[in-house]
Amino acid sequence: MGFPLRVEPPSADAPQPGSTLLGTPVDSMLAGLYSRVGRATLGDFELYRPGPGPDGVLDVNAWLRGRELAPVSSCVLFGQVANLAYYYGVVPGLADARGVQPVLYLDMQEELLVVPVASSVEGLFNQLARFMDLLPGEPDFVPGRCSTTMFPFAAAERIAQDTALVEMLRAGRFDGLVTRDEESQRWMRRVLGL
Repeated sequence: MGFPLRVEPPSADAPQPGSTLLGTPVDSMLAGLYSRVGRATLGDFELYRPGPGPDGVLDVNAWLRGRELAPVSSCVLFGQVANLAYYYGVVPGLADARGVQPVLYLDMQEELLVVPVASSVEGLFNQLARFMDLLPGEPDFVPGRCSTTMFPFAAAERIAQDTALVEMLRAGRFDGLVTRDEESQRWMRRVLGL
């Protein structure tokens, strides 16, 4: 389909299950992913390498936390859309009993916009893969270029199938993290079927 795929081998400083990352328990699925790969690219999604450096989890999070935006300090950002200020982060404070943490999408391109997109890292990658399968049917799709059809906003109905995420939304678990702008609130209503 023309989506770039690049996977680097695992890093020696990959976090282990049960360890901490940025002072919080590491997401169990993210630790499992880092045990198999280092930095990676799938389509326009870039997975940060687990350690320091300009494309490493530690430095990216330190830089963005320096901007003192409340949702950023609640997350461990682990990836982004290539060359854009669209980030993905797990929320350690919302981990389940197995250490699985839900994923937020943070758009910092202009004004901060934050929405939950998956109940787990694995769920996010499943959603992204399904979304990319649909892109070739879009009228403006050109392999290797951005489409105007953007995840997660064009995928609300698919994301609504993540029942664990929907249950967390209905229980108010993301209150204080989701931004109150009209675009994110409209998206939330679509995911919740309201």
